[in-house]
Amino acid sequence: MRSEGRTRAGFRVLGPVELQTESGNLVLTGKQGALLTILLLSANRVVSVQRLAEALWGAPLPSSPSSRVRMLISDLRKTCVAAGDNLIRTQRPGYVVRLAPDQLDLATFLDCVARARQAAAGGDLETAVTRYDEALGLWHGAPLVGIDGSFVQAEVARLEELRLEAVEGRGSALLAMGRHAEAITAFTAAVTDHPLREAAHGQLMLALHRSGRRADALAIYRRLRQRITEELGLEPERELQRLHQRILTSDPMLEPPDTAQETSEAASGVAPPVPRQLPAPPPHFVGRERERAELDRLARDRTGKGVAIAAISGTGGMGKTSLALHWAHDNLGLFPDGQLHVNLHGFDPTSDPLPAQVALRHFLGSLGVPAAAVPTGEQAQTGLYRSLVAGRRLLVVLDNARDTAQVEPLLPGSPSCVVVITSRNLLPGLIATHGVSLIGLDPLTPDETRRLLGHHLGAARIDADPDSAAVLVEHSGGLPLAISVLTARAAMHPGFPLSVLAGELSSPATRLDALRTGDLNTDLRAAFTSSYEALHPATARLFALLGLAPWPDVSLRSAAALAGLPASRTRVALEHLEAANLVHQHRPGRYRTHDLVRLYAAERARSDRPEHERVEALTRLVGSYVHTARAGERLLNPNRPLAERISAEPVEDEFEDAASAWAWFEDEQPSLIAVQRLAVRLGMDAAVWRLAWATDTYHKRCQHEQRIQSWETALAAAERLGDPGTRALAHWYLGYAYAQDSRAADGLEHLLLAYKLFEQEEDLAGQAHTSHTLGFAWLAQGEPERAIPHVENALRLQRELRDPLWEANALSAAGWCHAKLGRYPKARSYCEQALELFRKHEDLNGESATLDSLGYIAHWERRHDQALGYYGRCLELRERLGNAYQGADTLARIGDVHHEMGQPAAARDAWQRALDLYHKQHRVAEAEKVQQKIRRLAVRPAAPAGPSSPAAPADR
Repeated sequence: MRSEGRTRAGFRVLGPVELQTESGNLVLTGKQGALLTILLLSANRVVSVQRLAEALWGAPLPSSPSSRVRMLISDLRKTCVAAGDNLIRTQRPGYVVRLAPDQLDLATFLDCVARARQAAAGGDLETAVTRYDEALGLWHGAPLVGIDGSFVQAEVARLEELRLEAVEGRGSALLAMGRHAEAITAFTAAVTDHPLREAAHGQLMLALHRSGRRADALAIYRRLRQRITEELGLEPERELQRLHQRILTSDPMLEPPDTAQETSEAASGVAPPVPRQLPAPPPHFVGRERERAELDRLARDRTGKGVAIAAISGTGGMGKTSLALHWAHDNLGLFPDGQLHVNLHGFDPTSDPLPAQVALRHFLGSLGVPAAAVPTGEQAQTGLYRSLVAGRRLLVVLDNARDTAQVEPLLPGSPSCVVVITSRNLLPGLIATHGVSLIGLDPLTPDETRRLLGHHLGAARIDADPDSAAVLVEHSGGLPLAISVLTARAAMHPGFPLSVLAGELSSPATRLDALRTGDLNTDLRAAFTSSYEALHPATARLFALLGLAPWPDVSLRSAAALAGLPASRTRVALEHLEAANLVHQHRPGRYRTHDLVRLYAAERARSDRPEHERVEALTRLVGSYVHTARAGERLLNPNRPLAERISAEPVEDEFEDAASAWAWFEDEQPSLIAVQRLAVRLGMDAAVWRLAWATDTYHKRCQHEQRIQSWETALAAAERLGDPGTRALAHWYLGYAYAQDSRAADGLEHLLLAYKLFEQEEDLAGQAHTSHTLGFAWLAQGEPERAIPHVENALRLQRELRDPLWEANALSAAGWCHAKLGRYPKARSYCEQALELFRKHEDLNGESATLDSLGYIAHWERRHDQALGYYGRCLELRERLGNAYQGADTLARIGDVHHEMGQPAAARDAWQRALDLYHKQHRVAEAEKVQQKIRRLAVRPAAPAGPSSPAAPADR
């Protein structure tokens, strides 16, 4: 907070960048000065970290640009501490400087100029000159001296243009007042700095002529004509030629008029035309409320903030032009001085991108400039264009832009103008240097898509076949162009049922064909092709290969595997695809492709990449998943039995800890089964069963159905491989999965077969682990008595093998079996021996499971405090391991103990936590049981007769 009565700091950018405080002025230069400049030029608007980085360094960005920006922000805050607390505020996705209008000289300058123009328009020329003097007095040298950054050149040009416009405005007011000598001084300075600026030369000639210096006025014209002819190969503009002729002939109309209004008319000639170039608005339009509101805000809230520029970005066919034109026609009243429009053909399948000079000539002609008077150079054309639109309330629509270079010369310099750009590219250069507001378009929602379909076809045709209409909605992907194509085809055959189109759309093989019209401008495949062909060859290759992935959501790691490139190079290619709106990074490091775009990518992969390259890419993808899943599995279950038999290849560290490995499995869960099926299609049987192995711990905890599917697929692969040891492993794990999923009878069949195969191979370790799982299967059948021989056989074999960890697991399992039979002292003895071994060998999974068993035993023995102690330590370990699945069960049992102890509040808290986890894990049966306990507690908080049975700890 500022102290009471403290003077606010000020900032100056109209010269060297300065911070003004009570104690003096501080000039800022270098990157720190550049950072402050960017924030000041966008005062009161949030500037993203990405835009700051691109403006400070340009392409290519340095390593860790976000960290560097944060460091510069920290240093700048220390430098600007005199400006007051919280001057630079953090606000997603970047930072913002909050300033009052009088704290920034540029804002004051623009306000003074606006007041000067208003006064001149009202005939109060004296006030106009005063206001112009106030504005120009704020300049204290060349702008942004000593500032480093890719944005500086464009901003210096913009600021200088604003200054020159003020100089010319002041001179025109002096000329209209008859203060010719002062006008001569003003315009002489202007033409000296800008020797090709024809408007200033014309005003200088008029001032000299009215001062009786006719010869000097004619000499000014001769020098300008010579320079224009030599440098540009043109004649001066027609109005200047006419003024020259009138001075030659001493036209009496050039004498000072009686009123300022007459002077203005004589000096300017005929009023410039008002262009009305917008194409017709789209006949059918739905949705886009958020985007239209953003355009409304941008157009209405731009006082003193420079040119308002919006860039509408999205995939081809997303409806960018429709949005721009729909909004423009709805807001014509905001732009009484006209609307300019040009199709830049940036991604036109039938023509090359329109050069900026051609678009400039189009605009200049629309603004009344004769063709012969248009300068040849792009810079001169841009200068003339910006002069003509200065101060006019004008809308400029730049449709279908290719890149920043095509757009920049077409941007006005006056804050009275609004620019709307549409492009398939994100145009990061404009965002960095011009503060463009990016409006990204997503697909229409299903409801919006149905409404748009109804607008095209009519409600009667939709209602006649709602099922087919639903197919059109689903498979058009929310792309307005796709709906337009479908409805155009439907209109061509009004007697055909919609089911004909729906049938074509239902198959991925014919879906893009159904969205073809024969007109390249309304063909969805052609729209995608123009975007694809604009890509760099390496980026286009990655795009095509992404279409081969059997799922739409890929990670950077997966994309790198497909491309066979390092992650750093793959990230750059993905950034280019994202800039082209062909992929969307919906989370850091994860990329999603629109369904129709993905179909097109797959087509390009089949047509542009040879078969061996496609097979190699998919083989790398499967290999990457196998390797990463094995690395994650090693962290989730570091003491897993028989792990050495999976592969002799070493596994590199891929994750920081078990929690990050678990997060990877969660992210990749939809693709894990798909990649295993892909491995089957590729004939990679070894990868098939290794994937089942590597995902088993994750699936065992929370994805029972996927676990069974995975091991059924793995067993078939193992049978094809023919190795008895592999077959035994697959039977063992499939039996285990069946038993865990309450299919113990099926599980016992596979487990007994696995045991027999291990016996034939004289594999004692395999026999031991299968015996252990047989015990679990009988427990799952509710027959602990029949489980005991198997777990005790496992204990005997593990002791013979001298494997202390699995001896501990067998002890824990035996203890659990005896606990289920009510033999609590014997059960406790087994479990305590197991706990000692688990702790000795630092097996946290085994320790947590045994603590759970000891908590159960203590609960049944009515040793409630001890039960809570065991359960509490168990829960701590499971939370530490990221094992929320079994952690939910432990919470439920803690609630049971508290309830039995007559502690309803504690019971409710534990049960509620368990219920929340069950809901997240989609465990409906468990959630309902706990919900019933919470309901009964609200009605009758009496203790139950005994503890509920937890899941068997033998399930390790």
